[in-house]
Amino acid sequence: MKAKIYNKKEIFDKVLKIYTSGKFYINYIEKSDLFPLEIKLKKLKQSDLRDNYSTFINELNSLKKENFELEYREFNFKSIGFQKLPIAVHFKDENSFLNFISKSEECKLFKQEYKKVIFRYPDLKKLLLQKPFLLLDYAKIWDKLLLVCDFFINNPRPNIYTRELSIIGVDTKFIQKNQKVLDILFSVLLSINNKIEEIKTLSNFGFEKKYFIKYPMPIVRFRILDENQKLFGLSDISVPIDEFKKLNFECENIFIVENKITTLSFPQVKNSMVIFGSGYGIEILKDVECLHFKKLFYWGDIDRDGFAILSQVRAYYGHIHSIFMDEEVIKRFSIYATKDTNLKKIKKILPNLNEQELIIYDRLVDDHYAKNFRLEQEKVHLDYIKEKLELLF
Repeated sequence: MKAKIYNKKEIFDKVLKIYTSGKFYINYIEKSDLFPLEIKLKKLKQSDLRDNYSTFINELNSLKKENFELEYREFNFKSIGFQKLPIAVHFKDENSFLNFISKSEECKLFKQEYKKVIFRYPDLKKLLLQKPFLLLDYAKIWDKLLLVCDFFINNPRPNIYTRELSIIGVDTKFIQKNQKVLDILFSVLLSINNKIEEIKTLSNFGFEKKYFIKYPMPIVRFRILDENQKLFGLSDISVPIDEFKKLNFECENIFIVENKITTLSFPQVKNSMVIFGSGYGIEILKDVECLHFKKLFYWGDIDRDGFAILSQVRAYYGHIHSIFMDEEVIKRFSIYATKDTNLKKIKKILPNLNEQELIIYDRLVDDHYAKNFRLEQEKVHLDYIKEKLELLF
């Protein structure tokens, strides 16, 4: 296979790299001139010409047909003498540059969208200098994006659900589908008082939280364990967390358990209730004011995650006590233990465990009870739980 002397694809790739870097459009926005643009060519050796002369001539003739100019220099080779060879190609203007990489229509679209966007929102110029391809990536929907921007600028902190937003020409699913680009635009266009800049992720309703839009609140499920303290005759209740925070419970004791079925089967206890903590989902309970004034108890699985969740919830409520996560339970019910399949290789530091809890956690990590020991709370007999609760309360 003959070696390539002047590889047109290499020139194309270099030109395309300049284009895709955004440099071309940045120069357009800044009204600076990128042209004439020089692309250096491969420096030829004497052997390249001597061994591949016919290839050299064919490729040079091919380059001469392109819409760019060739810059030549004369070289004096030892055995083949003086040769006038191309050392660079020059694009004299944007037309020759764009035609070479077939981007003329795309550039036309960019300029059209840029004029439209900047006319409405000059403040976006700095953003487009950083991310010029936003204009092309969302070229088909800029009209709608600008309508949404108009609405939020004129109606900041709407405090309604996305479904309730009334923007003529824009359906509410459009906002949900385009949160990423809208977040980029809002970050520039909305005043500091109308956004929460500390929110950096859009997951878990981050967009709604950041721009004061209502979103479906996490649900808290709980059971009243005292027949005399039911709420409107109800004992098994599920409510959004924001409504849960407003409730004023009569009970003095509150149990938080990791597992749903344990929540549903938890024994009756006077002056008490039980909350389904849902594993690491317990985070939603971190700002419940009334819990600071109740006797709190946490019961989780006896495994690494169970103690990690205990440490987590104690960061919210320093007075919470762990129950049924001790050596007695391990000894009595270890025959029902299983292997923990959700292990983390590096030992996790749990700063909020007390001395006895930390001993058990370290033993779990060190496989003291059994390799990858795990005792789920559902494996602990309810008769034992009832017996212990009667002694405690």
